[in-house]
Amino acid sequence: MTLADHIDFLDDWNRWFDRGEPFAAFRVFADDDALAHPDGAARAAKTWLQKNSGRMQALVLGMATVVPPAHFDRLSRMDAQKLFGVPARTFADIGEALDWLETAILKPKAIPLDRAAIHASLKTLGQDLGRSRERT
Repeated sequence: MTLADHIDFLDDWNRWFDRGEPFAAFRVFADDDALAHPDGAARAAKTWLQKNSGRMQALVLGMATVVPPAHFDRLSRMDAQKLFGVPARTFADIGEALDWLETAILKPKAIPLDRAAIHASLKTLGQDLGRSRERT
């Protein structure tokens, strides 16, 4: 990922916020490279979060992040809930992440989770579902 890619990603978040509709975030980091940040990304993310923390807290119902198992111990110690101000958890398993999103975040608000659509998107992106206990 380049710094321009990272800024485009933050712009995607802005477009989601601009809709004014609550949503849940499901982020999957497929490999080590996906976790690498280019120079300047941390500064850009911090500035963006300072500007958008109110919109994040108002519109993001919850955030599940799936990371490669080799990085789970380190990344699960980061307090994403405190950082983003929304319910957030880190997982090493796609199925467990979807279970948490569905049970803790969406069901209480009577919002259905379309697992088939999520798995189709992951397959399109080339995500290895082999590390998930769920199969489509």
